Amino acid sequence: MTDKNGTSSGQGPTLKTRLHAWWEGYDLPGRKGGKAEAPPPPPPDAPTGHGPGINRWGKPLWTATRIEVAEKLWGEGFNTPGGAEHIPYLVKPLGLNPAMSVLDLAAGLGGTSRTMAGKFGCWVTGLEASELLAKEGMVRSFKAGLEKKAPIETFNPEHFGYPKRVDAIVYKEGLFAVRDKEQMFDGIEVVLKPRGHILMTDYIAEPDKIGAKAIQLWCDKEPMQPHLWDKDRMANAFAQRNLDLRIAEDISDTHRNLILVAIQGLVEHLEKHHMDVATKLAVMEEVEMWVRRVAAIEAGMRVFRFYAIKPAE
Repeated sequence: MTDKNGTSSGQGPTLKTRLHAWWEGYDLPGRKGGKAEAPPPPPPDAPTGHGPGINRWGKPLWTATRIEVAEKLWGEGFNTPGGAEHIPYLVKPLGLNPAMSVLDLAAGLGGTSRTMAGKFGCWVTGLEASELLAKEGMVRSFKAGLEKKAPIETFNPEHFGYPKRVDAIVYKEGLFAVRDKEQMFDGIEVVLKPRGHILMTDYIAEPDKIGAKAIQLWCDKEPMQPHLWDKDRMANAFAQRNLDLRIAEDISDTHRNLILVAIQGLVEHLEKHHMDVATKLAVMEEVEMWVRRVAAIEAGMRVFRFYAIKPAE
């Protein structure tokens, strides 16, 4: 059983304690380590705003080291929760088949795109804001022999457009960081073919929860500034574009568990391996980011799966 920080309750050292022990290079005697504080993250620079692939402090959102850490957490080709085993469940409402064309927004390293193309035979184009992630994602598509069925390209989510219409769009935990969500919804409606499908998962927060300390802490420290909508505003965005919202499902518990299991697995991996200080810093920053997301979820932020259909013309 875990507590709200993803730690074991009364069953040995916490994740935080074990990470600290790994960082300092000592073993926990009898695996009963006492309370210890993890090293604090480096103080952020003054916010400068961010663009595609750039964090709110004006630095690249992704580096080769961070990619390495993310794949250790989520599996090869993935940089967010839900690996190849989870994606088929997530996209099931789409009814994917080999005749369908799909856009995968916020594609990251392309794991979701390749899973859909490989399992269902559909033609997927992954769009990713970070040039480095898109480049590395394309390398992985080539290695998998899916460079034509699952290419990964760059795009700007603040100015979304695509030259072709598609049968389905998947947008996995990316919209929350888009400032102008209205143009994104407009673009989605335009790009979808008649009877096209949109499946979106994202972080939302109701007005009575947004002020919670853990949610505000997450908003303050998240690399990409969150711009959270509530459930009704999301539903209205679909309705205003005549997109028939069929599913609005709270998947917070599933998302939270995916994070906690991944962090636990990473901790166990790290206890058996040594690495340089730069990599250790990247590990700590990545884990702390996801722990903050878990705390925000437990303070009332939700993760929802939305599924809608565009009507026939």
